[in-house]
Amino acid sequence: MNYNLVLIGFLSILIISCNNDKRKSDLISNFEKRNSEIIDLKNYFDKIVPKKFSVNIRYESSNVVNLEVYEKPNDTLKKELLFRKWDINVYDYIEKPQTEYEKKYHGKTNSLELVKSKLNWTDKTFRKLYTKLESAECIGISKWKLTNIEYGYNGLGVYSYKIFDHNLDKKEIEKFNDGCINVFYKNNVVLSFGGGAIGMQCFEDYKQK
Repeated sequence: MNYNLVLIGFLSILIISCNNDKRKSDLISNFEKRNSEIIDLKNYFDKIVPKKFSVNIRYESSNVVNLEVYEKPNDTLKKELLFRKWDINVYDYIEKPQTEYEKKYHGKTNSLELVKSKLNWTDKTFRKLYTKLESAECIGISKWKLTNIEYGYNGLGVYSYKIFDHNLDKKEIEKFNDGCINVFYKNNVVLSFGGGAIGMQCFEDYKQK
């Protein structure tokens, strides 16, 4: 009985997501229409993420997010997972003691307040970031070696923009232009697709050589 309910729930989510599928043409069209908003979003995110941190955030709604934060301790090169949580209400978050599993896979802390303190973020930061994502018609953003801005879903996969701090040279264009998960668009922008567990794993117009 429980298995059937889980299966029905999963299929319902999949059907709903399929009804809202984005396409590569939508990804391009959105960038052309909202270029300035997307760049403004990138610049704002660069400004609010301290250098020794990496942050990945996706808004499921105006107050519910998936949040992943890495921190580079002093005198080390490798960043360590500080916090990883899905579907949390950032304005009504209840901290619970970490399980052993969470300590191993979800970071060093369950405290959102500690994370906000380290990032120097407040509720206002989350609200402003959401507003900028809405203006860019995007759903999430991350900053690792480069900025990745998530545009929307196709099934369980996600379309996004990889935005570099410089225009790509010939070698970089070759690296980020396989046609499957990365397509060089122009200047410092690469279109990207991350496939889900099932369904499409490449851009819909990809033809394997």
